[in-house]
Amino acid sequence: MSLTLYPIRCARLLLAGVMLVAGAACSSWDEEPVTPTEPVASKAEHDGSLQSGKPIWAHQTGGLTPLCLPKATSGAVVGAAHITSDQYPDLFYVVGSGAGTAYGGSVGLHHIPFSRLTEDGTPVYGDPIAITEAPWTLDSRMVHITEILGEVYAVNISQAMFRLAKYDPVKHSFGTSWTVNKRMAEQIPHTVTALDAVWNRSKSTLEVVFLQRELDSDAYTLDMEDVSEGYYDSMGIYRAELPYVGLYSVSFYTSGWTQASSLRRISQNDRAILIGQGLTYIKGGQAEGYVVGNKLGTLKWQHAAVGAPIDYLLEEGGALLTNRSVMSSICSVDGDGDGREDDFFTSGEGMIYLYTNGGRVDEQGVPIYQPGRPVLMEHGPIYPGSLSVPSVVDWDGDGAHDIVAGNSEGRLIFYKNYGSDREPSFGPYEFLTSNGEEICFRSGYYEVQGPLEAAWGYLCPIVVDWNGDGLLDVVFSGTDGNYEYMLNEGTATAPRLGKRQVLELDGLQLHGAWRCRPAVATVEGKTCILIQDEENALHLYEKLTDRAVKDRGQLLLVDGSNITTHRAEAEKTLGERGRAKLNLVDWDGDGDLDLLIGTIRKASVPYPAYGLPWFRTPKNMGLQVMLLENVGSDHEMRFALPKLFQINGRDEVLGGHSQAPAPCPLGDTSAGMNLLVGCESGNFYYIHRSDLTTTTLW
Repeated sequence: MSLTLYPIRCARLLLAGVMLVAGAACSSWDEEPVTPTEPVASKAEHDGSLQSGKPIWAHQTGGLTPLCLPKATSGAVVGAAHITSDQYPDLFYVVGSGAGTAYGGSVGLHHIPFSRLTEDGTPVYGDPIAITEAPWTLDSRMVHITEILGEVYAVNISQAMFRLAKYDPVKHSFGTSWTVNKRMAEQIPHTVTALDAVWNRSKSTLEVVFLQRELDSDAYTLDMEDVSEGYYDSMGIYRAELPYVGLYSVSFYTSGWTQASSLRRISQNDRAILIGQGLTYIKGGQAEGYVVGNKLGTLKWQHAAVGAPIDYLLEEGGALLTNRSVMSSICSVDGDGDGREDDFFTSGEGMIYLYTNGGRVDEQGVPIYQPGRPVLMEHGPIYPGSLSVPSVVDWDGDGAHDIVAGNSEGRLIFYKNYGSDREPSFGPYEFLTSNGEEICFRSGYYEVQGPLEAAWGYLCPIVVDWNGDGLLDVVFSGTDGNYEYMLNEGTATAPRLGKRQVLELDGLQLHGAWRCRPAVATVEGKTCILIQDEENALHLYEKLTDRAVKDRGQLLLVDGSNITTHRAEAEKTLGERGRAKLNLVDWDGDGDLDLLIGTIRKASVPYPAYGLPWFRTPKNMGLQVMLLENVGSDHEMRFALPKLFQINGRDEVLGGHSQAPAPCPLGDTSAGMNLLVGCESGNFYYIHRSDLTTTTLW
């Protein structure tokens, strides 16, 4: 049976009224395959009003916010096509990780229609449309969606096969249209890490270009479940190979889709770029060639000629052009409406950025680009990027509590509250600076899980008055496990953070488990900091000077045990240690300090052999935020076994890798402080205290 497909241009009127539909396959985190019905966003969400159990929505910005999808951790723009507009492209976006569709997430492939431009020319996109069916797994590394003769196709290659499927823009499906499967004459021997497809009108061919690793994948990885020997040798050198890639191509005739050329290498060698991820072909501008990226933020250029040298891309002013997205894909577009596909999107973990071509080239003929700016969406939640860790404080001294948050990129982001605590109205994001430079703290080569993850910073801040001068400072940890601080060298109404400085214990860096947000509180009149130590246990230190602390010992349960967060099965897995987001706060109002802990789905609090949330049934469910009540006193703290928070007796899944609670005075506080939770998707979920219930194992 043959299927008739509507041409793209004829489908635009039908697309105009389409809303988000349920669709993509469940994520691997989902244990019970269910098909949810995505609720239509309420008026309260769109006007920015607080709703318990929901993300805080953009309000002060008129509903505009950086493009993000529900409960998505990372994703990739895998193509663009002129469907809604002749001038500006729609996006095709794969959400690769996050809470699955069974929990209201958006894992899978989406078509995101173009909506409009802002006054400064930034593209704004509408509600994502879930693509309901595809003929093969749309791995973002090995698929590209492109336009050929007015139709939209998904192009895929594996080691031996070339595949092609046509998009039905009315049914939002690739699976109901015909599919081409062609065995290639040669096999691709190693892993493909990025893919693009370029239609050559004059030759009637489709050129598929891709990045290929020089060695098998096993050469680059160490067993994450057994790091007894460590990731680095005695000289501090990474024990596995660092992966390099080369740039390759193969072409196919658009008539019959037979192979038109053999596999060939375009780059000079197979070591063209380190940790290569992200590739697109730029055409129609001052120069034609390839933009290639990597997981570390590098953006490079190779002219279209075979064997041309690799050069770094520059921005106006001569600085290196860097990719602000971590773990990125790259997709060329006509992003400024000038008729040339010489601009490009980058995406990955965090915001989607658009880089526009300034129409100039340098002395080597390499195009010069404008710095990336985030792509926006209508009526969305405020979005700081993934794995957000918020503090709710009056950062600018105007009497209303704002949000200051870290994220997985290692950035510190400020959201000003233009309203009141009772009825907040948050403005656009602002990247904060340290010592005059934009904060982006990353560990680099010496990272807990190896240098392949060097671009992640996992900034975990707490905003407090650390030095007692009445101004708000920032105390933080991140991917390197050091505990540091930045003092406010400005004023209460115009804060300005100074340089980062390391806390010290007995002359050494105060060091512990990675990715832990420390708690800072006044204990018996003394400023103290709570961290996760080398044993992954909660450990209290007293501030002596701005830099120096002294040991006050590990916190204990009522049975005398220390409090840890890892499972017994993870004793040898460095990556599962740490990650707790700590608060010392009088949550129950009895005058002493309780523990409020956010953690990961595989955590076991307070014992490695038995604890929350991992040993609760069903697994992978729940808010991953716990209360441990202080049943002693601040002089002699003793904590009860943990209780896991729920919302009105039901579990709320916000992702698996991080949940960061922050007590907050936003909304109605007649019953006490409410809760703001930063999560894997990055959004800030507001929960009214009256809606918080608890469950436990004991």
